[in-house]
Amino acid sequence: MTTRRTHIIGAGIAGLSAALAVTAEGGEAIIYEAAPQPGGRCRTLRKEDGFTHDNGTHVLFTANGYTLDLLKAIGARDRWFEPEPKGLTLYDGPTGETRRVGLSPWSWLLPSRRPRGLTLPDLGRILRLVFTSRNCPVASIIGKGPIMDNLIEPLTVAVLNTPTSQASSQRLACALRQFIRPGAGRLLVARNGLSQDLIEPAVATLQARGAAVLTGQRLRMLLTSQERVIGLALTDRTVMLGPDDRVILALPPYEVERLLPALPVPKTFEPILNVHFRMAGLSTPRFLGFTGTLAQWALIRPDHVSVTVSAADHVVDQNASNAAARIWREIVPALRSLGLDASVDRQPETRVVKEKRATIRQAAETLPQPPLRPLANLALAGDWIGSLPATIESAVMAGEHAASILRHARCARPPLSRERSLKTEDAA
Repeated sequence: MTTRRTHIIGAGIAGLSAALAVTAEGGEAIIYEAAPQPGGRCRTLRKEDGFTHDNGTHVLFTANGYTLDLLKAIGARDRWFEPEPKGLTLYDGPTGETRRVGLSPWSWLLPSRRPRGLTLPDLGRILRLVFTSRNCPVASIIGKGPIMDNLIEPLTVAVLNTPTSQASSQRLACALRQFIRPGAGRLLVARNGLSQDLIEPAVATLQARGAAVLTGQRLRMLLTSQERVIGLALTDRTVMLGPDDRVILALPPYEVERLLPALPVPKTFEPILNVHFRMAGLSTPRFLGFTGTLAQWALIRPDHVSVTVSAADHVVDQNASNAAARIWREIVPALRSLGLDASVDRQPETRVVKEKRATIRQAAETLPQPPLRPLANLALAGDWIGSLPATIESAVMAGEHAASILRHARCARPPLSRERSLKTEDAA
């Protein structure tokens, strides 16, 4: 009897989500990851000197139903908590003012949670953005004014990692519509870190279901015949597939292009700069937003502070030490307001993490998109696929969708026209 397996390439969120979906239905999954550890961009970095921190300040919202369901399935939902239940704390660099802002429009009924400078015309522009029927830059709908600086711009770069002058109004609207439901705009962070509170429970669940996660295994080549994958050429082995085996590529677009060069994929990216300061923090993590500064978001943990600059094209190629020193000067007043021992003259041990291709550029244009099942027994997954913002939520959805596509496919011919047929090679 032939055993049907799903071979999943990539152990980021999309790949782990796909594997969880496959094994939840009683299927067999093997995950191959090129890096030494699973998690992709959503992981904790552990160094020999003991300075441990997540690669960035990843968050969830209570609107992210697919991700919350995944957390429940792996027994980790209670590890994610709301650090700012009274509204997101925003620190304005130029004025030194601190205020609370609600992320759900329902919370704006309270003056204390309302974005500074919000007017009735602003509400009209926000509604046009939320229900826009055309794809245009976010800035062309909102225009200039306090509401752009105090809410829309920081929200846009956080969700889309693209400047408002370019960012897709339709992609942002997809995220904003999720916040309309009461209670959907609560921000959640991992209590202990991304690996401990997301990746490790997911891997443990998969292993308990009999799945294997193999690290250090980069897919060098897909072996194909008659528009099907018949083998995987990996770092130190070649895995030949059975007639009913399936493959999910949960990889970034440039890796998909390397393996399947005939496929159309997005080719422009936006960077993210993360700076981590090793210092005594707070026993209960806090999450702060910044306006008027290079720093945009800060996650304060017991032993360090992590700062993120999204849409960081203007700074990612600068000297890392200079950028970190500027960020430190900017955030010191906010840290001191929380009672932390921080001084401009005493910058703590610092680590800078540059992600030059963190996400695709989610601009107001038609982005190249490949077919979801380019080969008869192969599907694609990743946060970059489709029209949703490239977030943890979209990665989870893409992984589950790829597993569903293959589960219901008849594995005959892929849904491609002859004009877009793939160039494949017959394996020897």
